[in-house]
Amino acid sequence: MDIKEYFIRINTESQSVFNNSILKKDKLGNLHHLSSCIYEFSNYVTDNQEKRILETVCAQLESSNYNLIIGLYRQAFSSLRLALEMGLAAIYFSARKLEFNEWIDGRMDIKWSKLVDEENGVLSKRFAKAFFSDMVEEVEKYRDNSISVYRNLSEYVHGNNETWINSGIKISYNEEFFEKYCVYYKIVCEVILFTTMCRYVKTLDEKDRESLQFLPEEFNHILKIRELFGRS
Repeated sequence: MDIKEYFIRINTESQSVFNNSILKKDKLGNLHHLSSCIYEFSNYVTDNQEKRILETVCAQLESSNYNLIIGLYRQAFSSLRLALEMGLAAIYFSARKLEFNEWIDGRMDIKWSKLVDEENGVLSKRFAKAFFSDMVEEVEKYRDNSISVYRNLSEYVHGNNETWINSGIKISYNEEFFEKYCVYYKIVCEVILFTTMCRYVKTLDEKDRESLQFLPEEFNHILKIRELFGRS
């Protein structure tokens, strides 16, 4: 087959997936809303380097969404895992400037085990006590969620045999993967948003908090967050 014809065929297959995916506009809108919440929060982070990482996280989330709608499901799951790592790393580094600068210089790698360490990670009770003590009893749930979804996403990064059997190698619309991605995406964004909120929300003045009303909406189930934003 002529190389031009080959890539035209691939593009046609991707467009077919796109046409099916875009019919799920409500779900796609929800995905975009969640990444937009993280991006909006980043505007209130005063440290430019920390803000830049959160902006990168949002770009990664949108990149994973694009992979989703054109049928690159494995790439979508892989990009989503990277967004989760970067999101938690942004918060980890905000409290560890030495390691942050070593990472910027390329002398240190992001280690998932450190990010979710039960004693010292960004979803530990110690971390919550330092920045938003009312969340001490909430962090364990989000830590468990982050570990679980990371493990599920890692199956597609490491190429587990089961993921190839289920997805095949041809570009085609897959309803199961689309729905699974939406579930994982929501968990990833909730974990990142919760962690970011724990780290920064107490540093904001009342006027800034007024601009972040999506927080008590997304975490309406947590009383202390509703109270912080003046909601009963």
